[in-house]
Amino acid sequence: MSVLRFSSVYFFAGMVSACAVGPAPLAPDFSAPETYQTNGEAVTQTPSSSNEWWIGFNDPELNLAINAARDNNLDIKIARQNVERVQILVAATRSDLFPTVDAAGDIQSTTVRGGETATSDTTLSGGVFMAFEPDLFGRSRRQLAAALADFDAATADSANIERLIIRTTAQQYINLRRAGARIALLDSSTELQTRTLDIVTSRFKAGLSPALDVDRASADLAQTRSRRSLLWADRQQAIFALAVLSGRAPEVGEFGSPEQDDIPDFTQGPDIGVPADILRQRPDVRAAEARLIAALARVGVEKADLYPRLRLPGQITSSSNADDFSFEEVRLSIAALVDVPLFDMGRRRAELAAQERAAAAAALNREQQILTALQEVENALLSVEALSARLVELEFAVQSSESAYRQLDALYREGLASFIDVLDAQRTLISTRESVVETEADYANAIVALYTSLMG
Repeated sequence: MSVLRFSSVYFFAGMVSACAVGPAPLAPDFSAPETYQTNGEAVTQTPSSSNEWWIGFNDPELNLAINAARDNNLDIKIARQNVERVQILVAATRSDLFPTVDAAGDIQSTTVRGGETATSDTTLSGGVFMAFEPDLFGRSRRQLAAALADFDAATADSANIERLIIRTTAQQYINLRRAGARIALLDSSTELQTRTLDIVTSRFKAGLSPALDVDRASADLAQTRSRRSLLWADRQQAIFALAVLSGRAPEVGEFGSPEQDDIPDFTQGPDIGVPADILRQRPDVRAAEARLIAALARVGVEKADLYPRLRLPGQITSSSNADDFSFEEVRLSIAALVDVPLFDMGRRRAELAAQERAAAAAALNREQQILTALQEVENALLSVEALSARLVELEFAVQSSESAYRQLDALYREGLASFIDVLDAQRTLISTRESVVETEADYANAIVALYTSLMG
């Protein structure tokens, strides 16, 4: 076959391969609500192109903890390795669109003995072997589209793992600060109850109060002190968790100095946008969409298997004598092989039907992922709004409790109020202060939940 004829066959095959069967690997549109159900007025926002929302806490140690996790977390590193693996597989799949060329050779030595003499003849032979399967019905192109979608899904999965690691790191840091704030509050409460015990002990010694009052004050003080070891354990566990999140063994590291005795205050963050923004920013939604595209592309792969496949093997071979390297002959050949599916007991159609169901499931999974993302944002907005309102009321409750306790303490010293009323007011004050700390931490966690549900 001439070179012109050989090229014409491949040109014709390329023209025929423009046809592709199966559904287009495109994700359908999804309509999102225009606005959120909760207005989000409790969140202080500023338009920003940065997704690093955590800087709104104005806490250098939080920034340090998150950056350490982003750089060293093992789950993030594993996800990035998977992205590189899938990227390599894309290159392997793309090669199916092109011919393959291999070379082979051998040496044959023949010795002939006649009487006392022997003659030897060494022959060298080799060739170049080519194979090409024109993509008649888009099978290879659909495989490449699926591989590219797998790469997009792996990239989005990696981004989603980083998003979740950032959320967990911020939550653990807030837990660390919560434990520190509660320890500081417990020390303050212990000091308050110690003063009360001293007063009632003095009154008991002076014969102005019964021993029952001393026992009650002692019991309250001991109960308060008993919680310190648990709070300290909570604090240490948060420090250990931060160490592991940053790729280190559980140890007391650079995060969480002893003087941290309050909850970080969030000042402002990026604009929360509109629900449609979630579809563009959430990596888990993007991953679900990429998997849908991959599933649709593989429907085309299975459908192409119902049609004939054309293979074009070719080869150029030659042989020569080892003595003078003269080529005795050069052969050029090419063939066309057609594989036509006739009967397979319905295997190919069953595989096509199974892949169509997989694509339908992927579409439903994408829809569920979007609904879940919207729900997470709505829940976070609702929590931020509710906790913000609760903090306002609790601050007023603390002021009222402090006033009530001071008045009852003064009246008790004058013998005008019972000690049980003083203890009750003291317990209410301590409990309200603890509620403020807990609510501040819950509010900070709600901010974390909000922005990690919004951002990529």
